[in-house]
Amino acid sequence: MIIPERTSHVPGDAVRLLVDDPSVRTVRVHHLAHVVAEVTVEDGVAIVPAQPVGGYGVTGVDAAGAERHRTAFDVLEDPFDRPRYGFVTKMDDSAPVEEMLTFFRRLHLSLAQFYDWAYRHSTLLPPEDPYLDPLGQPRSLAVIDRLAARFSEAGTVPLGYSAVYAIGADEVDRWSAAVLRREDGAPYRLGEDFLVLVDPGDEAWLAHYTQQLRDVIDRTRLRGFHLDQYGWPKFARTADGRIDVARSFVRMLAAVRAAVPDARFMFNNVNDFGTRETAGAAQDASYIEVWSPHDTLQDLAELVARTRALRPEHPPIISAYLSCFADGPAGGVEAAKCAMAAIYSSGGTHLLLGDNSHALTDPYYPRNAELEPAAVDALVPWYDFLVRYGDVLLAPDVHDVTEFYTGGINEDIVIDAAGHTVSTKAAADSVWVRVFRTGDGSHVVHVVNLLGLEETEWDRAKPPVAPLEGATVKVATGLAPVGVWSASPDGPELRPLLGRDAGTAAQADALSAGQEHLAFALPPLGRWTLIWLPAADGPAARAEKDLR
Repeated sequence: MIIPERTSHVPGDAVRLLVDDPSVRTVRVHHLAHVVAEVTVEDGVAIVPAQPVGGYGVTGVDAAGAERHRTAFDVLEDPFDRPRYGFVTKMDDSAPVEEMLTFFRRLHLSLAQFYDWAYRHSTLLPPEDPYLDPLGQPRSLAVIDRLAARFSEAGTVPLGYSAVYAIGADEVDRWSAAVLRREDGAPYRLGEDFLVLVDPGDEAWLAHYTQQLRDVIDRTRLRGFHLDQYGWPKFARTADGRIDVARSFVRMLAAVRAAVPDARFMFNNVNDFGTRETAGAAQDASYIEVWSPHDTLQDLAELVARTRALRPEHPPIISAYLSCFADGPAGGVEAAKCAMAAIYSSGGTHLLLGDNSHALTDPYYPRNAELEPAAVDALVPWYDFLVRYGDVLLAPDVHDVTEFYTGGINEDIVIDAAGHTVSTKAAADSVWVRVFRTGDGSHVVHVVNLLGLEETEWDRAKPPVAPLEGATVKVATGLAPVGVWSASPDGPELRPLLGRDAGTAAQADALSAGQEHLAFALPPLGRWTLIWLPAADGPAARAEKDLR
């Protein structure tokens, strides 16, 4: 195994890679299709010289030149530029700290949500240590600080979970003026006697709540917050009359930024509620926890697209809990791959994994699934792939051009799936094709193999993919000035496509351009294949030259 010593790196940092296989003598570092470094392994460590901002792939090589083990790393000004979110639920003396750190490094998880760490929802810090959280889980602030410090050293930003408008049922009298009420005057509650909701924008509540956040930043090693809501109510009454809760969220976020300008935080737009209102707020990421009726892979893609349009500078984080892991690890892993293909290809990232090899299956994070090593091994290449190709997947200027490049009357990019249905939407038993353009004029085609699936719900166990043989792609000549390349999580190095033939389609009618094209044979298509068409004056023009 090869893993980076840190989950994220900043410009000017050398990158230390930890190598536990003594047969690996050197590591080869790629940026897109270009080899940028080859480094000797000494005493189980390879030190890569500082690299420019971007995503990099790493391959270990033995003395005979055989490739052994892969990983990735990226260099960013800020981890939130390409956020990869994990979770932590083990926060007492039993926490397997080293295993957790290794897992986060292996998956490059650069943000960590410490879930339900607080003493109470309205009183975050405990009166004594150790303590029990509101649902009786054992917690230790000393352990939380130790974990947060270790995560920070490893490049991961530790964030503490906090609901922005929850008080205990026994606190209603104190906050009576701010309580969110139904039309009949009854408080909105979570559980019969557990929590009551207050107006998150109420002035008195905000004075109290932001002081709680300030105290956490000043007195712990947590560096920010995951700010949560429950998705309801949208409108409610308080002592001052009816309020629009989304507008209250905006006031809350402004108050939090003013109170803790040195903290990092994001807000949960549950099921897309509040995204439009909060997208412009001074938070550090966009985050959506997904629920029905956002049930399909297409829904995940569209959530990412809508959020990127509102806040293009930060790839949105999608939290889609896979309860289907309870049906068995294999079906859960395949469901995870389908969800990641939909999210990653749209320009977002996915909160799914955390602790020491656990996957989220439920909104109450301690109810999760422990993954077997084989399941982790199957998912790691997908996280590597996201990091390695972040430059073309997650850059702020990446935008969807599918509906006027491919499918229907479009002739710029044509996928022939060897007789199978090709769709620009995520449809059962089809090959899902999408096209994106980057700021330098390059193009990225995503081919997601959904053949054999009877449905496209993201939280349904999926069978293994059957690789599709014999597919081809036709590309308008002007889109491929320096060739066409492909890679996938199963084969992550960009390879030039073969079988280059020129042709011209007949101009059948006024809707047809009679496009000049180049035709290429595609490799066997697994679950997700990325096809890259670099621009002639883009950063990859030299890569094609070097590999010829």
